[in-house]
Amino acid sequence: MMKIENKILILSLIFCGILYTVFRFIFEPSFSNAIPAGYLLGAVNFRYLARGVRKVAEEGRPGTAVVYSQIRLLVSGVFAWYCLVQLKMNVAGMLVGLTVMPVCVPITAIYNNLKGKNDGTPA
Repeated sequence: MMKIENKILILSLIFCGILYTVFRFIFEPSFSNAIPAGYLLGAVNFRYLARGVRKVAEEGRPGTAVVYSQIRLLVSGVFAWYCLVQLKMNVAGMLVGLTVMPVCVPITAIYNNLKGKNDGTPA
C-alpha cells in the first residue's frame, strides 16, 4: 500500500507541472522558472519533516529531531537565498511553488477520507 506521503508528493508534482506549463506561456521566465524551485524547496522540506516526525514516533528521541529540523531550515534558507539573489528568480514565483505542497496535503487527506482509504497508520 502506498504511504500518504508518496501520494501527496505525486499529486503535488502533477499540480506543479500543470502550474509551470500554464505560467510558462503567460509570465516571464524568471517567474515561471521560480515555480519548480519553490516546489523543490517545499517538497524536500516536506519529505524531511515527515521523516523526522516518523523517527520521533518510532524511536522517541525528540532532541535529535530538533537538531535535524534546525539543519533543514538552515539548508532551506540557503537554497532560497541562492535562488533569489544569485539566480535572480522571482519571489512571487517561488511563493507559488512553495504553496503547492500545503494545498495538496488537505486535498489528499480529504480524498482518502472520502474513499475510506487508510495507509495503515493507527487512528
